[in-house]
Amino acid sequence: MLKSIQWKLVIISFLLVWLAMSIVGVYITEQFKSTQMEIMQDTAKTSAMRFAETLGSYLDRASETSKTFDIQEKGEDWFLSQGPHIRSVAIFSGTDVVYKNKKFEDYRSYIIVQLEEVYKRQTELSEKDDSDEYYIYNTIPIRSGIDNRIIGALYVGVDLSSSEESIKGIRSMLTNATFLALSITVLLGIVLARTITEPIKEVTSKAEKMAKGDYGQVITVKSNDEVGQLTQMFNYMSSRLKNTLEEVFNEKNKVDTIVTHMTDGIIAVNNHGKIIHANPAVFGIFNIEEQELENSSFDDFAKEYGLSITTEELFNGSEKNHNIISINKSIIKMNVEPFKNEKNEINGVIVVLQDVTEQEKLDKMRKEFVANVSHELRTPLTTIKSYTETLLDGALENKEYTINFLNVINSESDRMTRLVKDLLQLSKLDYDNIQWNMREINLTSILQECLYKMDISAKQKGQKLTFESEADKLEGFGDKDRIEQVIINIISNAIKYTPENGEIKVMTANDKEYNVITVTDTGIGIPKEDIPRLFERFYRVDKARSRAMGGTGLGLSIAKQIVEAHKGYIKIESEYGKGTQVIIGLPQKSTSKA
Repeated sequence: MLKSIQWKLVIISFLLVWLAMSIVGVYITEQFKSTQMEIMQDTAKTSAMRFAETLGSYLDRASETSKTFDIQEKGEDWFLSQGPHIRSVAIFSGTDVVYKNKKFEDYRSYIIVQLEEVYKRQTELSEKDDSDEYYIYNTIPIRSGIDNRIIGALYVGVDLSSSEESIKGIRSMLTNATFLALSITVLLGIVLARTITEPIKEVTSKAEKMAKGDYGQVITVKSNDEVGQLTQMFNYMSSRLKNTLEEVFNEKNKVDTIVTHMTDGIIAVNNHGKIIHANPAVFGIFNIEEQELENSSFDDFAKEYGLSITTEELFNGSEKNHNIISINKSIIKMNVEPFKNEKNEINGVIVVLQDVTEQEKLDKMRKEFVANVSHELRTPLTTIKSYTETLLDGALENKEYTINFLNVINSESDRMTRLVKDLLQLSKLDYDNIQWNMREINLTSILQECLYKMDISAKQKGQKLTFESEADKLEGFGDKDRIEQVIINIISNAIKYTPENGEIKVMTANDKEYNVITVTDTGIGIPKEDIPRLFERFYRVDKARSRAMGGTGLGLSIAKQIVEAHKGYIKIESEYGKGTQVIIGLPQKSTSKA
C-alpha cells in the first residue's frame, strides 16, 4: 500500500498536519510542565545512576558465579523504595534481563530498541513514551568496576502524570483538535490523491497492455492540467509507436525475405570475429547445416572451408575482401562491406558470397564460341583467298586448274554458307524468333522419310540402316520440318562416325507422356568425360576429324534447342569404341509452342 502514490500523498498530508498540531501543542503546554517534569526526571535519573554504580560490582560477581539472585533482590528493594512515580524497572546484563518488575512486558519492544541505542552511544538515554508523553524512559549503562566497560543497563520508567493534572484539559482539547484535523486531512488527501493517481493508474494499465504488444491503446482526456497533458502525450506516443513498429516490422520482414531467398550467400560477422547470421544460401554453398555455424568463429570457419581470409583482414580492408575463390567445384566471388551502429562506428562486416560459376562458364563458352567461329570462318576464307590469288596470277589460262580451283572455292563457300545458316538458326532459337508450324504429325512417317533420304549415304559406306517401330503410326504434335531436321542430323552423325560395314538402328517406342526415338550405332563411341559437353556449340570430340567430315560443330546444339522447344528431351549414351545411342523424347500431347 505504501508503494502507491495515492497513499504517499495522504500520509505526507497527515504527517504535515500532525507535525503542525504537535508543534502548537508542545509550544502551549511546554511552559506549564517543563519545570516540574525536569525536576522529577532529574531526581529519578540521579537515583537510578547511583543504583547503576552499585549494580556494576554485582554484575561482575554474577558473571563469575552465574548467580543473579542478589541482583534481583537489590532491584526489587530499590524499586519498592522509590515510590509510585517509578512505574517499571529492568536490569540487563548485556542484552539478557536479570531483573524486571510486572510493568516491564508492557514496554519490552521499546526498551530493547532503547537498550541498543545505549550500547551504541556508550551513554545514558532518556526518552518519552510516544503513546504517553507523561511517561519517561531512562536507560543508564552499568559499567564494570574492573575495566569501566559497559556490561549492562538499568532501565527505569518514570511516571510524571501526577504533575500533569493541571494541563490535562488543555491537552485534551489539543488532542481532539488534532484528531479532527487529521481526519479532515485524510479525507481531503484521499480525494486529492485520486484526482492524480487515477489517470496515472490508467496510463500504467494501458502501458502494460502496450508492453504485451497491444499498441492500439487510447486514454480519454479528462482535464487540461499536467495530468491531461500527460494523457495527450501518451495517446500521441501510442499512435506514433504503433505506426513506427508497423513500419519496422514491415521493413524487417522485407529484409528477412530478401536475405532468406536471395541466391547470394550472406554472412554477418561482429567486431569480435563471431558469425552472428548466415542465410540459407550459405548453407547450400558450403553444404553444411545451420547449427554448424552457431556461435562459430569466422577464422575457424574460413580456415575449414578455404576462404583464405582472416577476421583481421575483413576489418582492415584487405585486397582479399574482393576476391574470387573456388568452393566445392563452384566459383564464388566474395565481397566484404562493413555495417555501422547508431554512433557511426563499425559494428561488424557483411561477407557476400556470389556464385558466379555459371557466369564464368558462360564467359568461357563465349570466348570459345568467338574463337571457334573465327577459326571456322578463317579456314575457308584462307582457302578461297589463296585459290583466287592463284587464278589471278595466271592459272585462268589452264582450264583444268581453273575448274578444280573454282570447285574448291564453291565448296568452301558452301561450307561458310552452312556455318552462317546454322549460326543464324541458333540465334533465332536463342531469341525465340522462329516461326513454328505446329500441327498433328505422324512420327513413324517422318522417320521413314528420313531413313529413305539417308539410305544412300549409308550404302556408300556399306552400312546397315534399319528401322523398328512398335506402332504403324506414332501420333505427335510439332513442326514436321524441324523434327525432320533433328532426326537427319542425328542419323547423319551416326553414319559419319560409324566405320564401313557398321550398323545403325532406329527404333521407336512410347511411354505415358513421350514418343521415344532411339538411334543406335556401332561407331567409334564417345569418351565418358566428353559426353556432358556434346551439346555445347562448336564442341568436337575429335576436332580435326570432325572438320574433315564437314561438320560445323553446331548440329547437336540446334537439335537440342529444337527438341526442347517442343517440350521434349534429348540425351546421349555412349561407350568409347563400342558405339553411341541417342534418345529423343517428344510429347504425345500438344504442349509445345504454338
